[in-house]
Amino acid sequence: MKICRDCNAQIEDNVSVCPYCGAKQTGENSTVLMTMMKFLQLEHFAWKFGAIMAIAAVVIYIIAGITMMATGGFIAQRGGSAESGMMVFAGVLYIIIGIMAFTPIVIIGFMMLKKVEYYESVVYTDVSIARARLTSVGMIVFCAIFNTLAMIFYLINFIKTKNSAAELDRIEAEQKGL
Repeated sequence: MKICRDCNAQIEDNVSVCPYCGAKQTGENSTVLMTMMKFLQLEHFAWKFGAIMAIAAVVIYIIAGITMMATGGFIAQRGGSAESGMMVFAGVLYIIIGIMAFTPIVIIGFMMLKKVEYYESVVYTDVSIARARLTSVGMIVFCAIFNTLAMIFYLINFIKTKNSAAELDRIEAEQKGL
């Protein structure tokens, strides 16, 4: 069941004209589009969550590095040893590794947030744009590298999009006025 875009009456999924008010239905309330939108929203959340967790990881690495450097300095003031120099060096390495490893994930996470927001905005107006993105195998690899949680939601959308090809073809034709 879907909702008529004009009178809000519940109508069958396969009708193109509302039996209550006569309004032409363009597929915008299609369960396929609603499902696509739901998993795009979940993917959006996953990218945001991943970016925030990467920021937290950078902060933790920096705090750990500063703590190690301070500990090494404290040891050096108390009489020093070879360990103090190693602690300072380890602290610097922690900071560098934390920044180099997680900053790209933060940047990519926030870039993907904007991209997913764009695809969310076009689902109901031009599903072909969102569909092209959701059927990209390259995006599966990209998500697997940078955000596994986002990959899960992307894969669900990928499979559902592939399995709903006929319905999406119909909706695309309606949206383009064919």
